[in-house]
Amino acid sequence: MNRGKSPPINLDKYLVGKEHRYCTYNEGARLYCMNYWGFVTFCKEAGANFKLRKTALVDLNIVDKYIEENFKEEYEREVSEMASRRKIEDLADVVKKGKKKYVRYAEGAELYSIGLHTFENLAKEAKATRKVKGVVLCNTEKIDAFIESFEE
Repeated sequence: MNRGKSPPINLDKYLVGKEHRYCTYNEGARLYCMNYWGFVTFCKEAGANFKLRKTALVDLNIVDKYIEENFKEEYEREVSEMASRRKIEDLADVVKKGKKKYVRYAEGAELYSIGLHTFENLAKEAKATRKVKGVVLCNTEKIDAFIESFEE
């Protein structure tokens, strides 16, 4: 019998009843959309890393619990602030009064009561799109003129 050299034949008996999810630092960084060293530091703060011989594993259950306990309120506050900043209550009135000449795709789709992809195609056909620092803005005046050109 070679002790220590052959792995256990049935690993399931060691894993039964243990509902933990483990991953490496690379997999975890990709999973949580973080950079590698930021994720490593985060896992150490959460106490979720387990060092093995030449690698380390992260218990994702501990990471999730740590996030829920410490960052849930902050995340919900950021999401609500972003939604309130983006949402214009009477978008149609603001555009009609000339206060807002350019809209994003999502706002334009809501304004014209059409789907997002349909609005994207419409704006491109009307040559009303401008890309500014990675954000696509659509000129509502050009889109209106383009739509009016289809008048029967």
